[in-house]
Parts: sequence; structure tokens; C-alpha cells
Amino acid sequence: MKLYELINAGITKLESCGVPDADIDADILWQYVSGMDRLDILMAKGDEVNVNLESRYDEVIDRRCTRVPLQYITGTQNFMGYDFDTSENVLIPRQDTETLVETALKLTVGSQIAGQSLKPASFDGQMAKQPLSVLDMCCGSGCIGISYGLMNKDSRVTLADISDAALELTCRNRDKLCGDKDRFSVVKSNLFDDIEGKFDLIMSNPPYIRTDVIDTLMPEVRDNEPRLALDGTEDGLYFYRMIVDRARNYIKDEGYVVFEIGNDQAEDVQHLFVDLGYEDIHVVQDLSHNDRVVYGRYRT
Repeated sequence: MKLYELINAGITKLESCGVPDADIDADILWQYVSGMDRLDILMAKGDEVNVNLESRYDEVIDRRCTRVPLQYITGTQNFMGYDFDTSENVLIPRQDTETLVETALKLTVGSQIAGQSLKPASFDGQMAKQPLSVLDMCCGSGCIGISYGLMNKDSRVTLADISDAALELTCRNRDKLCGDKDRFSVVKSNLFDDIEGKFDLIMSNPPYIRTDVIDTLMPEVRDNEPRLALDGTEDGLYFYRMIVDRARNYIKDEGYVVFEIGNDQAEDVQHLFVDLGYEDIHVVQDLSHNDRVVYGRYRT
């Protein structure tokens, strides 16, 4: 079979299974199986395909037809320009979550890295004197804290999660991506139970899907991504309540807590910040103009 025929067959099969963006997935899966890039594919589209590669391609197409996420098949996902290893034990890094990292960078570094600075005047000079202490709570794959640390060299990052499998993956991504691994500490902790010290910045993308909504999600998420990382309990706000409350004992004076949120949770999370004495509370939208991040500053 010629390459273009094989990929077209893959597209047709994925479409018949209801897989979104079947043409993109078919192309990526061939790149994964063959090691070819898109230019290679274009140049070789009329070539006959090796039988073993054809068989391997059919296998991954069949697996994707069962709605296993593409990133769990290929084992990688790009986030903030870095290729993170993925596994079925953690949420897949998503482009929407880049808004969280970008906001944190703007708050603490400003225009040098992430465009127009959002940082208050009280941060000017203070942050430049010593490395920023940063906590990524519920770190999953580590994509948030690692990306932040790679883009802000004047920081020391603690990555925390309750899941052993998540922490193992975080360590793997740290070892893969971070030349200066000593700046990145990985800690097993049930929220703040085993966290020590105080931080200039606390970031978190906690579980925030309401329990009764999970079964309505796409099968890629509902049937494959870990429920522990999805379920925000009955109203989706459990972890926000816990983190906003307890973070007050772990944040330095005028430090920030920055959350990813569901696109209908901005008002509720803002109220949590207000009720517990935070200031400078703002909502940031993602590229699709959905509310995606809420942050607040705390004076100790």
C-alpha cells in the first residue's frame, strides 16, 4: 500500500469511530510510528509502505478508535514549547492551561518574558534580589511548574501532588527538560500537609469538574483521564476552598495564588478570595475568550 493510501485509510477509520480531527490524528500517528516529519510524509506519499510499519500503524489507529487520547498513545504533549512525557496517570497538558503559566510569568517577571507586566509596584525590585520561591500544587505531569521554572531562571520550584504515579512522571519530565534540576523539588503531599516554607507564588490547576458532569464529558476524558485529577466534588470548588484557605499560611507577604478554573467558575472563585482577605483579584481569559485563570494577592 502506498503511504497516502494508508493515511487516507486511517482517516476514514477514525472518522467512522467519531474521532475529532481525524485527519490530524492520522498524520500524527504515522509520524509517531515511522519517525517521519510532515515534509518527509509529503515527499514520500507515493512510496510503498513497509509491511511492519503498516501493521504498527493499523494498531495505533485501532487504539485511537477506542477513544484512547492521542497523547496517551504517543506518550508526549507539547506545552509552552516543551515536549512533556504523558501517561494515563495524569491529565494531559492542555493549551488552555498555558494561560495559567503566562499569567504567573506576567505577575512575577513582567514584560521581559511574557508581554505586558501585570505585577504590582510592590513587587518591583523585591523579586530581583533573590530567587522566587514557587509552588505548583496538584502538579500532575509537572508541566506548569517546570515550564514556569524554565522560563524564569530566577526561581526555585516545588512540585507537589498526592499521586505517586504523577510524581514519578514529574520527576521524569524534570530530568528530561531541566538542566539545573536542583531548582526543582518534588514532594508527595496531600495539599499542604507535607509542604514546608513559604512561597512568593502558588500555582494550581486542581480538580474542578463537578462530579455529576464527569460522565457527560468526551470519552477521551471520561473513560481515560484519571478521575482523581478531574473530580472537584459536588460543586467543583472543594480544592479551591482548601487551597485558598490554607495557602495563607504558606504565602509570603504580597505573594500570589494563581488558579486555572472552569469557564463558569470565575465568580465563585473570586468570592473565595474576597471572603478570605485576598486583594488584587482578577480574572484572565484564554485565547478562546473563556474565563480561565483567577488570581489574588495576600498580605500577611
